[in-house]
Amino acid sequence: KRYYVPFAGSDRSVALRSQRHFNEHNNDSPVQVGVYMTFQSTGLLIYLTLFGIVFAILVMTRCGRYLLLNYPRIFTLGLVTREGATREQIAQSSFSFTFYGAGYSSARVAGDEGNAKPDRFIEAEVTGPDPGYVSCSIFIAQAAYALLDKPDIQGGVVTPSVALEGTDYIQRLDDRGIHFRVKYQGDDLKFSPIC
Repeated sequence: KRYYVPFAGSDRSVALRSQRHFNEHNNDSPVQVGVYMTFQSTGLLIYLTLFGIVFAILVMTRCGRYLLLNYPRIFTLGLVTREGATREQIAQSSFSFTFYGAGYSSARVAGDEGNAKPDRFIEAEVTGPDPGYVSCSIFIAQAAYALLDKPDIQGGVVTPSVALEGTDYIQRLDDRGIHFRVKYQGDDLKFSPIC
């Protein structure tokens, strides 16, 4: 059994802004986006919910911020320390994100009313080394290199997918240990949809 909780970060709004850009400039059909965190135990879900509430309350006051900054080990049950991670901990860390998609094989299948059930499904995964120290550096450095090769980018505020469209960014990441792969693509539902 899994528990899905909407992710409170900016990921969804950034993806929707990208979709709007691609619709306005490339005439691409926009997709609907939902971002969720998945938990396999109620205990972890309850712990993280309580941690989030305590954290939100503490950051609102000077005293609370002082406590969080000076005693992170207490508030994270030892997961975060002022010393940071050791090289051994970094070497043993990794990340994995799984993405699920559902859609239509054609506009005809989607129907005029938009009430048709999706008939195409995809499950993709991104994996890599330690997300905090190693992968973050790789993401940023390779984005900078990819943008150097894209002289036609306009100034202003653009989302990462708009800025990096048409570059070799994904290949650069793959060459450095951050891998993107499609685990499943087809017309049978192989995963549990959230909605």
